[in-house]
Amino acid sequence: MIIRRGLVGILLALLFYIVFYPISLWINSNFDGAQGSMVKTLQRMVFFIVELIIFVKLYNKDSIRSVLTIEGFRNAIPACVGMLVYVAFYVIVYAVIGAKSWLNTTVPIVVSYLFFVQISTGLWEEMTFRAFVCEGYYQGEDATFMRRLIYAGISAVIFGILHAIECDSLEQAVYRFIMTGVWGFAFTSVYFYSHNFLAAAYIHFFTDIFLNISVFIKDWSESTLFMILDNYVQWSMLTVVFIVAVVFLHKKPARA
Repeated sequence: MIIRRGLVGILLALLFYIVFYPISLWINSNFDGAQGSMVKTLQRMVFFIVELIIFVKLYNKDSIRSVLTIEGFRNAIPACVGMLVYVAFYVIVYAVIGAKSWLNTTVPIVVSYLFFVQISTGLWEEMTFRAFVCEGYYQGEDATFMRRLIYAGISAVIFGILHAIECDSLEQAVYRFIMTGVWGFAFTSVYFYSHNFLAAAYIHFFTDIFLNISVFIKDWSESTLFMILDNYVQWSMLTVVFIVAVVFLHKKPARA
């Protein structure tokens, strides 16, 4: 029963994405601007709510409120320090050093994309790729680092692959698989250390706000400094994210 629930959770996560993806493509083809962002937000929130209800039933949670709780939220703060370091690096390198000029856009477009889309994405993706994929870990008695590592690896690979398939070239797909895979691994570490869905979702939302600022950059700098930071130092920062995630994945989770 325990193994079955863990496997069912992973399979459901994949099923949710299979249903989600074509709808997302249709939205991208028929809506744009602030209107497009709000439709994307609606899609993500609908999927999140439906999945939340299924999650409560599948894992015999007391109620939706027991999932949307702040208990253990504080434990997520040290677990996400690697991601916060990367975000600081990203803003300095890409928004300050790398941005040569910005798109002439509107406030509704910026707010709808950076706030509404990102918060709904954080909720939906963490419910799908962390809660459903990883909750099976808590259904067993063998609460070891190796089991957490396996679940984190599964979450990271699924997260990376499903982001990579959206790319147009193999080179871009490999880059996105590594990048999103590491971030998925880090979010899983936060989820396990705090066992708080809202903590993982909030950190996802907070980091995505800054990591998506580059969408509004029109022209990039060609300076040597920016090229070095972009092509080489960025990977060092990503390594920091991974190492911190492993450290907190190894630590005994704050809540069972």
